[in-house]
Amino acid sequence: MRGKINGRLIAAVIVALILGFIINKNWGTATFLDSKNLSTFIVVGVALGGIYAITASGLVVTYATTGIFNFAQAAIGCFLAFFYWQLTVKYHIPTVLAIAITLLVVAPLIGFGLDRFIMRRLRDSALVVQLMVTVGLMLTFMGITLTIWTPRTGRILPHFFENSKGVQIGDITATWHRIIVVIVALLVAIGLRFLLYRTRLGISMRAVVDSRSLAGLVGAKPSIVSGASWALGCMMAGLAGILIAPETGLVVENLALIIITASAAAAIAQLKSIPMAFVGGIAIGLAVAFSSVYLSFGADFNYAGEAIPCVILFIALLFLPQARLETGKIRLTKRTERLTKPWEAALAAVTLVVIVGAWANGWIPWISGTNFGERSAVWLGRGAGFLVFGLIMLSLIPLIGWAGQVSFANFAIAGVGALLFIHFGGGDGNPLGIVWVMLVCAPLGLLIALPALRLKGLYLALATMAFAEFTDKVIVRHPSLLDPSNSGVLYEPLRLFGFTISSAATDRKAFVMFLIITFSLLFFMLEMLRRTRWARRWIAMSDSPAASATIGVNLTTTKMAVFMLSGAMAGFAGCMFGLQQGALRVDSFPMFAGLPIVLLLAAQGVRYPIAAFMGAIGLASFPAIYEVFGEPSWLTQLALIGPGIAAITMAYRPEGGVFYAGRDLAGLLPWRSDAREEKELLEASRREQDIRRDEINDLGLTRPFTEDKVAQLDRVLGVTDQLDEQKMVPGGAR
Repeated sequence: MRGKINGRLIAAVIVALILGFIINKNWGTATFLDSKNLSTFIVVGVALGGIYAITASGLVVTYATTGIFNFAQAAIGCFLAFFYWQLTVKYHIPTVLAIAITLLVVAPLIGFGLDRFIMRRLRDSALVVQLMVTVGLMLTFMGITLTIWTPRTGRILPHFFENSKGVQIGDITATWHRIIVVIVALLVAIGLRFLLYRTRLGISMRAVVDSRSLAGLVGAKPSIVSGASWALGCMMAGLAGILIAPETGLVVENLALIIITASAAAAIAQLKSIPMAFVGGIAIGLAVAFSSVYLSFGADFNYAGEAIPCVILFIALLFLPQARLETGKIRLTKRTERLTKPWEAALAAVTLVVIVGAWANGWIPWISGTNFGERSAVWLGRGAGFLVFGLIMLSLIPLIGWAGQVSFANFAIAGVGALLFIHFGGGDGNPLGIVWVMLVCAPLGLLIALPALRLKGLYLALATMAFAEFTDKVIVRHPSLLDPSNSGVLYEPLRLFGFTISSAATDRKAFVMFLIITFSLLFFMLEMLRRTRWARRWIAMSDSPAASATIGVNLTTTKMAVFMLSGAMAGFAGCMFGLQQGALRVDSFPMFAGLPIVLLLAAQGVRYPIAAFMGAIGLASFPAIYEVFGEPSWLTQLALIGPGIAAITMAYRPEGGVFYAGRDLAGLLPWRSDAREEKELLEASRREQDIRRDEINDLGLTRPFTEDKVAQLDRVLGVTDQLDEQKMVPGGAR
């Protein structure tokens, strides 16, 4: 009998061979069995791993007890670490008291506040909404931290027992701070495991995420339990932030990036096992320490060591079990989406060109009331940049909005496209190079789609975020793509149909017009694509993969097609980014720079192509606010806080601003009688709901009922009415 081939075993062998080759190729001068090197590797690795384990444990606890993955975990820990620094270093409060205030007062307050005002609204939301809100929280906490504690002032958080000698291990001394880290990480793993499986509170936490109603029937209080879960998660975040800040320094970006490492450890634990999260954290810490002690990546890969957590995350995702096909949730009273007609899409595209053209020529009054000509060169350059970001947003419409494949990697793909354009014709102004870049970036998008063929939802989002970080640290910094010594202009003006297109001051107006015309053409293309069977397949796959597969949709080719389309569009946007910038640096494409693009698009409505234009306007609003009001101290990080808050509002308006604005304003168009009728029905439904709420409150109940509660009671009363009707029918239910 033929034995069955074990795919995971083959993958493990291949990964082991690749890692062995990389280690052999980049082995430094250190001897492995040297006692000093070995001691350093173990002590540093276990200490770092303990911190990663604590952060990962917080992620696992929050996800296991609420069903929401908190991308803001490390950013919350960063904020609490700065708060702890303020208490100990600035106010000279004793360490123990400062830790108690930070972890037992401030952290739980943050957790309960997040649960009360945001997370409760996300319980039944789509995964896209949950991810965007928590990523928005991450940027918001980063922005608040940078606003309160300006990065212009250097800060150092001392180690615990900094003046003590520590413990001698081999040829090195393990500081008491690192010993405390390891002990605390082990205690946290044991304590959380005991809490979740041996206490009533922990069992209630796990029960609530499975079924709030059933948990309530056995005496659990879901609101209190979920608040406790978030409070506990914030405490873990603060503890990890306080412990790692002395090692990495009080740098917001460094502390917030721990989320990638913690995600890798949580993925090893499959987001459900606290002991495995501890093991995963220790393994990553040892891997990072091993690379710093024994490996030397050379000048071409200076930052490769920082990408190790990303590689481990990829490997962990590779060995996750294949995601099962799921059916979609039943959505009652959902109206059929009205598709934009071709002439409406053409009219909208022309309107966009007219609006931007009028602005570029100074026909629209300047926002600050001054003469447009005084600032035209600066704002034309900025406008070109915002339109380029709008093109990147357009590339996400079919991927996230229609196919439901959450990706944070398109800005990284655009970065690769910008660098490839240097070699494919950008240096000569050859427009054919754009075509070559798109042909390369399409399979690059397909490469990212490979995890999507096995994974779904959250794990895919983690993979794309790790890809964005890996691209920044390894790919775009390689000298073969961008020579660090070349700091001059890398792109010649693009020659197209007799026009010269570049970011030079004399050509900026033509460049802006070229960008808005291409944007409008792609906008029209997407509106027409939305009417095709391909878009219907993507949307069906997003709603219910199982149902799509049942009716004959090939999920593999369907996913591959949408990732290739998105990658090609992102590659085109990257070419425009290179032209707009003129010169690039090796740090031009950090992972954090791409997050506001995704968040603003989602806040506007990721299913609608016009949301990309509105998102670009949202990006433009931040420097415009500085232009009008100056730059007060509380607005220095508006570019982070603004997109973050915009994403957080999705907890209250999950469909995005374009949907709600269209629902309320479409009736003003003469030909949209359907919108006016729908608005009348909606207002009638609201009036009926208000009457029903008043009737319920008139029963003498002391607590006012919200619209959600009224809807729940309506469903219950509706079932009762049906039973009463059955009782009136001969032979009906008794």
